[in-house]
Amino acid sequence: MSQDLEALISGRFDELADGPMFPQDIPPDDFALKAALEWWGDLRGRLLLDVGCAKGRFVRALSAAGARVIGTDRTWKMIQAASGGQRNSSFVLSTATRLPFADACYDGLLCVEVIEHIPETDLAFAEMARVLKPGGQAIIIDKNLLGIGYNRLYPNWIYKGVMERLGRWSYPRDFPFRERWFVAPSIRRALRRHFSDVEIRYLDGRVQGVRRRLLAPLFKLVPILRPDVAWCCRK
Repeated sequence: MSQDLEALISGRFDELADGPMFPQDIPPDDFALKAALEWWGDLRGRLLLDVGCAKGRFVRALSAAGARVIGTDRTWKMIQAASGGQRNSSFVLSTATRLPFADACYDGLLCVEVIEHIPETDLAFAEMARVLKPGGQAIIIDKNLLGIGYNRLYPNWIYKGVMERLGRWSYPRDFPFRERWFVAPSIRRALRRHFSDVEIRYLDGRVQGVRRRLLAPLFKLVPILRPDVAWCCRK
């Protein structure tokens, strides 16, 4: 049943692949990229896996930083787009819950805004841990359900719920799956079943301009209200 649902989700992303939701490139000051680089440190000579790489924008950025990077995605259109012109990187069509790699082969792993689309997250976490070397570092980044500021000054959970009811979200209203945003401690508990150490880092880098000036004092006082979260994991 879960494989059938994953196939439906993949089909939906085939439909969305040509839209603006999935850019080819990433700015050097992207908040998720900065969080990953801060967690990993020097990347030269390290082998990394980007799970759910879409069109390969993080793969390109991390390769430029000196890493060897392999990207996986469940959607064929994404893999085709990512592979174009990428001579020094490899891309594999694969679901996050069944990674086609040997045990303990990667130094680091990245997964950005992907677990919200995975029906069985625990299977994905088990696979991520399996392919990491002992001491390897994973970073998983996604929206914070309790956060504020994903869009304007709305609480994340209110904004997402309203947009879904209006039919203006990733999935149609009659789709058998809903994109899920998480409370950070619940995912940390799930990750601790597979990793020796898991640290939560709340991120506010997507909030810019006037919104940043308005929300920065609140974020400093109550970090849990920042709109995104990174789970930094060590095997």
